[in-house]
Amino acid sequence: MPQELAYVAVDVSKKTLEIGGPDTDRTWSTANSAAGWRKLTAWIEGLDRPAVVGLEPSGGYERGLVDALLEAGVDVRWCDPARVRALAKALGAPAKTDRIDVVMIRCFLAQTGGRPVRRDPERVRLRSALSARKAAQDAAQALEAQALALPEGAAREALQALAVQARLTAKAQQQAAFDQLRRTPALEVLWRRLQTAPGIGPLVAAELVAHMPELGAVTSKAIAKLAGLAPFVRRSGQWQGRAVCSGGRPWPRQLLYLAVITCLRRPSKTKAIYQQLTAAGKPPKLAITACMRRLLVTLNAMIRDEADWNAAAT
Repeated sequence: MPQELAYVAVDVSKKTLEIGGPDTDRTWSTANSAAGWRKLTAWIEGLDRPAVVGLEPSGGYERGLVDALLEAGVDVRWCDPARVRALAKALGAPAKTDRIDVVMIRCFLAQTGGRPVRRDPERVRLRSALSARKAAQDAAQALEAQALALPEGAAREALQALAVQARLTAKAQQQAAFDQLRRTPALEVLWRRLQTAPGIGPLVAAELVAHMPELGAVTSKAIAKLAGLAPFVRRSGQWQGRAVCSGGRPWPRQLLYLAVITCLRRPSKTKAIYQQLTAAGKPPKLAITACMRRLLVTLNAMIRDEADWNAAAT
């Protein structure tokens, strides 16, 4: 018979790790540092059965720990923070402390299994470059807006100079991302294939490669759900409410929105479908969302089937 798993939960903060073992609600802490990672790894290796470690994404504070655990051969799973919090409320734990978080993460992990963490250093580097590009671009826009609010003079010129430098940095990071893709054959194939779809340029394709690694590996329903484009039915007895989309990854969803808007500006099959939906009485936003979902599902099928965009088939 297969051996029972030991579910271990870790609540990650900037300086500390709060850890919950498989057989008790008691927790213990260690530093979020190389020494703390080694201590946790040794503790996991001392358990009497195979372990699965669950943790929530924590804005990057978890990266070192995840790398250390994967390097040691530990099975690591992501636990979605919103779903963990919903579980806590359902179980009557509205308060939020590190200890409660650990207990709820472990409970969530045991019930759902979490989402396996995969090592993909090339995608990590790609995401880093694209994140730096976006941060620099946002900074440039903020500086330009602040400069316009100032009277002409040295102060305005200083902010404008900073904005120019920020835009140069954004451009450099974008080029670094493209160079990273060209140096990685497996990712370059995906990047170039996505660009064959209407509305998908080099930057949007790069962002999708970086932030939607599941493309081609999951079903159409699953990929739509990951992007927050899957409608959830609301029904009870004779009452039926309006289906709504919620959750998912906001940045890929924004990129798909831009791609669809680009398609609507010129004759395309996407524009024809949008017009059919609005002519049938669908609100414009709903029609755009439907086009976004259709585009994402088609991109998923392209990557799965290793085929470029086929306008006639889609």
